[in-house]
Amino acid sequence: MEYGGYNVTEKYSKIVAPNLYFDAVFQPGITYNDEYQGEAAGSGAVNVFKLAAKTVKDPKTPASDFSHENGENELIPVLLNNMQQESTKIYNVQAEAVPYDAADAHLSQSTRVCKEGWQMSGLACLVTEGTALADTTVLTKDNIKSKIIEGRKGIRKQKASANVVMASVDTYSTMLEAAGDQFSPLKNDEIIRTGQMGYWLGMLWVECNMMDLSTAAKYYDYAGQLKTADLSKVDYIMYDWKGFHIVDLLAMARLKDSENFNGSLAQVEIVTGYRLGDKSYAVVKKRAA
Repeated sequence: MEYGGYNVTEKYSKIVAPNLYFDAVFQPGITYNDEYQGEAAGSGAVNVFKLAAKTVKDPKTPASDFSHENGENELIPVLLNNMQQESTKIYNVQAEAVPYDAADAHLSQSTRVCKEGWQMSGLACLVTEGTALADTTVLTKDNIKSKIIEGRKGIRKQKASANVVMASVDTYSTMLEAAGDQFSPLKNDEIIRTGQMGYWLGMLWVECNMMDLSTAAKYYDYAGQLKTADLSKVDYIMYDWKGFHIVDLLAMARLKDSENFNGSLAQVEIVTGYRLGDKSYAVVKKRAA
């Protein structure tokens, strides 16, 4: 670099420019159920007992005998069979030649990449195991309210609660146009600081930009099968968060000295299981191709 033919000093910043990552849309107790997290230790699967459903009986007159039925139950398996893994080689000669902490920067990057993949698999589970709505009408400012209420009916009639709407950026923006000042944004809350969340029509709306920038998301389901979900055509996923289970068996982040080269490894590993307790817990609104 020269100023008028005079050589001047050049510097390299100690601050690493940030990469772009998707929003953190899955938060325990808000957008997914983590109550089985404590059951995961020491196993590769969590089997959840569910009592067999019973129907309401007609009333009897007083002084009638009991009618006996056998008690029955079933198991809902949550296989902890999804792994996100990142490992980055950091040569000491490289780390010594840059002004920033290379090991810390790469470990942070690996963590964000794994968490992004962790969320993508969660979305794939919801789309795959939820109930697809037959309506593929394009959502507009004029029809979005009626379409959301229609989707809500599908969940409520199955006795579940419609308390979360995971929306694409286009759907979320259309909702803001239609809702106006009826939309109540959440602010100043550390747990939602990385995502756009708020309430409309009694449901928590979450802007999920993963639906707009990704065409496919994958996960291994409760039967051990690799499933692929096309997120690019999803307008929203409306669901009962208490019925959507994410269970982590292992979440590891470490810097490890290498035995094979002069340097270290920035490694992250997450092992997880995903399960929608029943397809009635979620409806998925897609648009036509």
